[in-house]
Amino acid sequence: MRHYSRSHLRVVAWLHSAAWWICWAVAAEPAGAPGPGGTPADPAGSREPPAGTEIVSSTDGAIMVYVPSGEFIMGLDAAEAETVARDLGFKDAEPLWAWEAAPRHQRKLPGYFIDQTEVTVGQWHRFVQASGLQSRSEETARHFGKPAEEFLPAGGVPWEEAKQYAAWAGKALPTEAQWEKAARGADGRLYPWGNDPPTPEHGHFGLRNAQRALHGIGVKLYTWVGRYPKGASPYGALDMLGNQYEWTSEWFQAYPGNPMADRMKDYPAKFICLRGGSWYHGWVGFYAAKRFGFEPGETYYHVGFRTVWTPPAGYLGSEEFGQARAALEATKALRAERVRVAEAAETGP
Repeated sequence: MRHYSRSHLRVVAWLHSAAWWICWAVAAEPAGAPGPGGTPADPAGSREPPAGTEIVSSTDGAIMVYVPSGEFIMGLDAAEAETVARDLGFKDAEPLWAWEAAPRHQRKLPGYFIDQTEVTVGQWHRFVQASGLQSRSEETARHFGKPAEEFLPAGGVPWEEAKQYAAWAGKALPTEAQWEKAARGADGRLYPWGNDPPTPEHGHFGLRNAQRALHGIGVKLYTWVGRYPKGASPYGALDMLGNQYEWTSEWFQAYPGNPMADRMKDYPAKFICLRGGSWYHGWVGFYAAKRFGFEPGETYYHVGFRTVWTPPAGYLGSEEFGQARAALEATKALRAERVRVAEAAETGP
């Protein structure tokens, strides 16, 4: 397993740390920088529902929350990186590799829906059965048929299989921008819940760094999705930090204006970007702008995903939208009953 060091890329790590912090601090902040290929026009029109409006996906039964169109702040500046480092228990930002998220800039996106939680074992099982996929994810398959484990997040999912799931469900993996806006809203907050430092009530994070040195990783595995409502984003997305790393749809590349772009020049040919940190890699990853990467064929038990869907023109005022909203009550009631059964199976008599 390749751990956080990514030593094969980072032989010269932090030899020039003072220089890049200076460069970062004085770098101009580009406004409205588009992603690769530019930003598409809003396909949903002006009749947008309120932020966080929920629907049920008709294919995989996922509850999805609405992220309205508009601009948001993406990335970090040097001062914010130092604040995050202190919040997470580090002396400075060096261990965070936060320069990969520089510079702080504005982006604009059309409105879209994103899964409220990571794709679960139960959802993955239904996909495998429906599609006939011979999945590489033995990590997820070992939980099949066990009521107490249905709401664990899928793990050990390769990038290509995550894309196959998304296509089966009529959705897609999120772009980095879609993921980050869903996590931090439009106000530039550092964490999904605001700017207060993370606590164990905000997500499945594991032990802090000094504790990990004494006791090891500190948690045995991922946990059920949706267990940390205090960690919700402005749109109601849960587990955006902690639990599993989450695949995005994009290759890992430097943002325009990153003063350390030369150090990332080999990334796009090697790594797909993941977001959200994971319980396994620890507190270095628990901020909304954090970027990380694995090779496309690389995956581990702490790697999962969630999906997004951009509604077509006219959808938000349609009968189909009304039906997706109407399905919420029954979906939540069924989930509550399954959770009750799972809890009983987990605790035993």
